[in-house]
Amino acid sequence: MRFFNRTAELDMLRERLHNSQAELLVVYGRRRVGKTELLAQLASEVRSVFFEATDSVAADQLRDLTAELADVSGSDVLRSQPLTTWDAALAALAQVVGDQRTLVVLDEFQLLAARSPELESVLSRWWRTTGRKLPIVLVLAGSELSFFEDEVLAGRLYGRRTGQLRLEPFLAREASLFHPGFSVEDRVRAYSVCGGIPYYLERFTDRRSLEDNLVREVFQRTGLLHDEAELMLRQSIAAPANHIAVLRAIAHGHNRSNAISQRTQLDTSTVAKVLATLERLGLIARLRPVTSSERAKKTAYAITDHFLRFHYRFVEPAKSYLRTNELAARYVADSVMPQLDHHASLAWEDICREYIQQRIPEVAMVGRWWGQVPTGHGRRTEERELDVVGVDGARNPLVIGMCKWTAAKVDVDELNLLDRLSAHLPGGARDSRRFLFSRSGFSVRLRAVAESDERLTLIEPADIYTEDHR
Repeated sequence: MRFFNRTAELDMLRERLHNSQAELLVVYGRRRVGKTELLAQLASEVRSVFFEATDSVAADQLRDLTAELADVSGSDVLRSQPLTTWDAALAALAQVVGDQRTLVVLDEFQLLAARSPELESVLSRWWRTTGRKLPIVLVLAGSELSFFEDEVLAGRLYGRRTGQLRLEPFLAREASLFHPGFSVEDRVRAYSVCGGIPYYLERFTDRRSLEDNLVREVFQRTGLLHDEAELMLRQSIAAPANHIAVLRAIAHGHNRSNAISQRTQLDTSTVAKVLATLERLGLIARLRPVTSSERAKKTAYAITDHFLRFHYRFVEPAKSYLRTNELAARYVADSVMPQLDHHASLAWEDICREYIQQRIPEVAMVGRWWGQVPTGHGRRTEERELDVVGVDGARNPLVIGMCKWTAAKVDVDELNLLDRLSAHLPGGARDSRRFLFSRSGFSVRLRAVAESDERLTLIEPADIYTEDHR
């Protein structure tokens, strides 16, 4: 896999690597986010022991670790006599490190802990008595988010670690490094399918059209990503049928708890448990209007992974139809491509919120706002939404915006709607900066308004991907 970006993460890890203190670091993130590639890049620069665990029995895991230690140290003893306990393995590790600064990576650590329940206690004791005195940078890495947050960071290794890094998917601008040959519109569309996951982005080459990539990699039964969503889910959930149903409901726009229950025909208590599991795994997020407190009851749910959202909207419902490559190509041409821009519009909103978060330092948080707004007909109200609201630490609006991903240019009526809706934000938005984001640009009339209004900024996709745009 090509290695792009991650400069901030590499710099942080290199800083820990090149100081003189013993370090126990926890590096974790969802599957396919690039943890192993990041740590392998770091390991290539220094003396290292890199052990990637498999889901095997403890004896095999220890045997494989022994082989890795033997390769690094050249020890004939280790080659001839596999280690049989974690106490012995850590003692051998201390000898291999010796007096040389060494990076030690235990990747997929959750698999080791699952097979050896005593490991965390043994490791905690070893670090207190031995490890912290060595010239070592020990990295515990893996992809089971709830395990690392509940069992490692807040569990028996609490107080032992010297730092942690949760590796997040690429932002849209970073993801576009994989596809410099795509148009800016197709970069957004590709991001709406692959999200910021390097493993998926790598499969979508800009030497082929976006449609061809979809057919080959996702919809053909031989495509590498055809079964990726289900396989990834089954690695974390033993019986995922209800979870798949809930993800499919959210992917089709049913994002409130009651609506999910009606769509799936699951009772509300089951839906609540499934949502909690998916949220703990980092696959969905609970959303509230960004101006509301964490205790607000007005909630909705969104799939945080664009690839999962794409899969459960387009791939999962058509699985029985995609029997041949010809049928897959026809389905993509007739059913997916005509709806792809509607699907991409949600990713465009995410990209616009990312833009505000990255470019306006005084904004503490960016999200959506929704609430009841008068229709202008008596006392009637309707629920309306603002796509982009950036707030300060007290949740006062600083930035408001609307996002359009359509073939038509945005005109003054969109600005008028933004101003009308913003009047109903809690705390008001009278002095907020206003942003309009448009796939297809803006009318001459609206550009004229923006030239005379310093609080109004117009943004197109090309601006998102231009380094020096302000």
